[in-house]
Amino acid sequence: MKRIFLLAIAAALTLGASACQDNTSPGAVLAGTYTLRSVNNVSVPPPVILYADPTGTTELLGGYIQLDRNGNYTDVVTLRDTPPGGVPGQPYDDVINGTWSLSGNQLQLTDVTDPGNPYYATVSGSQLIFQNYASGTSYTVVYAK
Repeated sequence: MKRIFLLAIAAALTLGASACQDNTSPGAVLAGTYTLRSVNNVSVPPPVILYADPTGTTELLGGYIQLDRNGNYTDVVTLRDTPPGGVPGQPYDDVINGTWSLSGNQLQLTDVTDPGNPYYATVSGSQLIFQNYASGTSYTVVYAK
């Protein structure tokens, strides 16, 4: 469940430039790096608490999604865990790779290790807006170029 949530939080695109490529194709238009801007209207940074329970907390420190023009993506989120009453641990990255496709303004991200559970975002200008549900909770995650 944590990995699924993290997929929705990350974004970046890599441009592969060539003089003969079509710059109006969906891949060329969307390609680039999208930086995590907010979770439920809370700016990132500062850290956003993703999980808090008796075993500790997990904070989201930042992230990005990188989309390339060939339909591949890399999602990186930086997290930090803190045990109850303890000192915050060292930040670490959770990296997810996969493929992306676009239909209208709906972006689908498919994790190569979990292809049966894609994530969807609405493309709005230079933003990717994820509306997600986990454990009965709704949250909105925004990435922007």
